[in-house]
Amino acid sequence: MFRNNDNNNNNHNNSNNDNGFDDENKGIFLDSKIEISDETSLIHKQYHDDYDENGLINNNGGSNENNGSKVTHRRGKHTFTEAEKLKMTKFESLDFPIIDNQIYREYIRRTSKLNHILKTFGKWIICFMVGVLVGITAYLVKQSVEFVNEFKFEQSGKYLGNERKFIAFLVYYSINILFGVSASLVIIPVGQIASGSGIPEVKGYLNGIRIPQSMNVKTLVGKLVSLILAYSSGLILGPEGPMIHIGSMLGGAIGQVKSKTLKWYPKVFWKYHNDRDRRDFISTGAAAGVAAAFGAPIGGVLFGFEEASSFWSRQLTWRTFFACLIATFTTNIILQGFDMQIHDYGVLKFGLSNKYLYKYSELIPFALLGVAGGLFGALFVNLNARLSQWRSKFFSNKKIYLRVLEVFILITITSTILYCCAAFTPCRSKTQANGSIESSTSIDSSSSSTTTNSTKLLKLLNNASGEDEQEDKFIAFFCDEGEYNQMAGLSFNSLDAALRLLFSTSTDIFTIPTLAVFSVISFILTTITSGLMLASGLFIPMMLVGATFGRLVGQVIALFVSVDPCIYALVGASAMMAGFSRMTISLAIIMVELTEGTQYMLPVILSVMIAKWVGDFFNESIYEHLIEQKCYPFLQSQPPKSMIKLGVVDIMKTEVVTLHEVERVSKVIEVLKSEQHFHNGFPVIERPRPIDPNKRDAYGNLEFYEDETTYSGLILRNQLICLLYYRIFCHEQPLPQNPRLLGGNVNRRYNQRRFGRPTEYGYAPADSRMTYELMTQSLARHFPSIDKMNLKKEEIDTMYIDLRPYMNLSTIVANETYSYSETYSIFRTIGLRHLPVVNKKNEVVGKSEDQDTWIPAYAMENCAKLIKNFENSNKL
Repeated sequence: MFRNNDNNNNNHNNSNNDNGFDDENKGIFLDSKIEISDETSLIHKQYHDDYDENGLINNNGGSNENNGSKVTHRRGKHTFTEAEKLKMTKFESLDFPIIDNQIYREYIRRTSKLNHILKTFGKWIICFMVGVLVGITAYLVKQSVEFVNEFKFEQSGKYLGNERKFIAFLVYYSINILFGVSASLVIIPVGQIASGSGIPEVKGYLNGIRIPQSMNVKTLVGKLVSLILAYSSGLILGPEGPMIHIGSMLGGAIGQVKSKTLKWYPKVFWKYHNDRDRRDFISTGAAAGVAAAFGAPIGGVLFGFEEASSFWSRQLTWRTFFACLIATFTTNIILQGFDMQIHDYGVLKFGLSNKYLYKYSELIPFALLGVAGGLFGALFVNLNARLSQWRSKFFSNKKIYLRVLEVFILITITSTILYCCAAFTPCRSKTQANGSIESSTSIDSSSSSTTTNSTKLLKLLNNASGEDEQEDKFIAFFCDEGEYNQMAGLSFNSLDAALRLLFSTSTDIFTIPTLAVFSVISFILTTITSGLMLASGLFIPMMLVGATFGRLVGQVIALFVSVDPCIYALVGASAMMAGFSRMTISLAIIMVELTEGTQYMLPVILSVMIAKWVGDFFNESIYEHLIEQKCYPFLQSQPPKSMIKLGVVDIMKTEVVTLHEVERVSKVIEVLKSEQHFHNGFPVIERPRPIDPNKRDAYGNLEFYEDETTYSGLILRNQLICLLYYRIFCHEQPLPQNPRLLGGNVNRRYNQRRFGRPTEYGYAPADSRMTYELMTQSLARHFPSIDKMNLKKEEIDTMYIDLRPYMNLSTIVANETYSYSETYSIFRTIGLRHLPVVNKKNEVVGKSEDQDTWIPAYAMENCAKLIKNFENSNKL
């Protein structure tokens, strides 16, 4: 097991005295002599008591250490405090590898080709259902938000025409307060896991970490309701991040067809009741959420591959692409109806006219926009990370209703600033908006019915084209007939409608001072809004900031040469998105699909790549920072370079509890109930042979053994609990006869085993009551505690459990000579949870002559949390 302590290599201590390690810890790993740290007991304590009623990690305790944590300023330089390391140990890893045991092999042998085809076909059916439900959910979000916005602007519009500005503001502000505070109150009974975008939780789960309550039904409902209310509150936030989380939860729920929250475990789709298949369905749901939100099926697949999932395959690519197509199609068909012409847009869709192109000389300002996007994105990440850390400290010991008060204050500030900006902006004649006032999208007028309410309400040309409807583009806002308020089009408007105006080909619809002021205001408000206790995303707000700044640059350049400012708005939006999220391929495709501007692919890719490079120079993406601040033990694809000098023996955990192939029930119960060594997997070793048959320990086991005990397999905690629950007991089994291999090594004690058909040595038939189907379904549910299983004392004292038919026979092991980097790569690439470490003979190291060196076994357990802890305690 990996070690979770701050002890460092002696060479590291000599050359790096600024790591903050005590001198008394020097020499711990000298010459690879392993000592057991006193902090080991902290790692394996049960974590269930460390969560509050909302399923979040308690921040009580260790607050002084937490105050010493600093925000990451440079990429990969974050150092965790002891309290943060302890929080990491509270998370469990997921069991992605298949449990290749004897009952699984027997199930495979009797499975026909038809059953295999049906299982594969079932995955496609599930992906189809995921796409349909995600598309319907996206439609509900869009229609609900449009209904609320229609109500809000209609009520406040009654007073706009009567020149009653203050009354109109009170109506506008009151409705914003109503929906914003309601969105925050919804989070309280659900838990704060439903607030924010949810992307860190999705990335953490797909990386192999079980985050409590991040994928359950209660969180899904709370996230959806809070998103609809929050998106209608006038705050600068978007629905795309929460849609990714909602899609992930829908994918996990449909693929499993069960609910631990509702304690509902039907036998439908029981074959998919494992972490491996659930991971794939959650990846599919996340990609479908992007596809439905942006109308970008290809971008959704690339987002899942590039940003969300840590494990990918060709089969998953095709199924995810199919789900994204279904999600996009479902949203379109509901929005437009069966009689309308189909267009490929989702909840948010913009477009640029294909009549305007760019010159190759404009690639230079496009590149400069990429630099600016990287700088502003890095600044946003740094400011938001500091603000998030301040919030976590300030509200840690406060009542949760203060978070609702924070939302109230932010809505007050946002509504006042946005309304006053429009109120104090002078009116402008519509004749001053020179240029071809063309639609901000190339979709024909037949699709305008999908946004009828918004068009009437906001007086904005959303999806129409032609000169007849150009007047609807302008918002009067107390202006006389023939005039419009340019700031109201950005501030007193929905975010997607404001983006459509920024993508408009009207060259002078906005003045330069208006764009400059709104760029600053939108950036500041987006920074302070992100992190509130309500469901919110950052994609559309950062697109708004980038598009405003890009159009500002385009109009400044237009003073000297003839350019199209709407192209600069598109490039600026792409650069700002890449600056804070550090996405590349998926972002470029999403922007092209979102705007239907395939002719602008080169400027978009150029700005995205430059923005990512510039941002990476300063810090990581906002989601990486949130993962660090929430103490999710996320494993990167590559190990840190500072650990190259170490070997696996320098980082493994030595306090490993092993079980014999046939073990007493009393010993199994003792191991499972131990609070000092809380393991989730146990190496199984062959039964040793006694030297003195007359000496036994307190449990009746023989006390003295031969010095060699060979590693046989691995058994999970949940499997042991399942065997206890169903009382899969047996009487004491005789030791095998130890036949020698013919023509083989005469010193070898035991015969070899073959796949699925073990030789006579070690073979034991499984109990007829325990089948692969039963164990698979049982591992997907909650079991009562051992004390409530009503086990008889006679069973505990006299009965045994034969682990051979149920232990994993195909576990990946590492030799004690392995380096850290290679071990990390094996663990991370395959997605392991446990990685036993053995000696060259595949045997457990016994008791040596040195009484101070007792290493019962080597194993890595819960490495996803332990590797991360050790990495950050040994940063150079």
